[in-house]
Amino acid sequence: MTGDPERYVIGLGFRGEAKRESLDAVLGAAIAAAKAVEKAKAPAGSASPLLASARDKAESPAMQALAAAHGLPILALDEPALAAQADNVTARETRVTRLPAGASLCEAAALAGAATLSPSGEAELIVARMIGADRMATAAVAIAKTTQKDVP
Repeated sequence: MTGDPERYVIGLGFRGEAKRESLDAVLGAAIAAAKAVEKAKAPAGSASPLLASARDKAESPAMQALAAAHGLPILALDEPALAAQADNVTARETRVTRLPAGASLCEAAALAGAATLSPSGEAELIVARMIGADRMATAAVAIAKTTQKDVP
């Protein structure tokens, strides 16, 4: 990887009836948490984040409005890409079991999205699942994993 700031991926999960305001709140918390982690790791800062979720969530009006309001791109991920991250998540869902073993959608989306940015195809979760105050949305943050072979 180059000396460019790392781009982080915010994975989002949310209920079908969630409004943009719910997503805004959890997005703000995730960005603040990611910046705190990044400051500890690399004071230089980072590029703006990417949003990621399952394709149906990414195409929802609430997520489209969120992305437009913040000028952020969305990675719409397919089920196999999300399922491939099921063993790498730290949180398990008890109500919604869309992914294998109840893996957290927001964490799987963050990891799968960040993996697409990594030459090695690996990602690191830097902020585990956060649940919005209204419990309508969740977010997690991941970065592309840099291995020794990725560094020039």
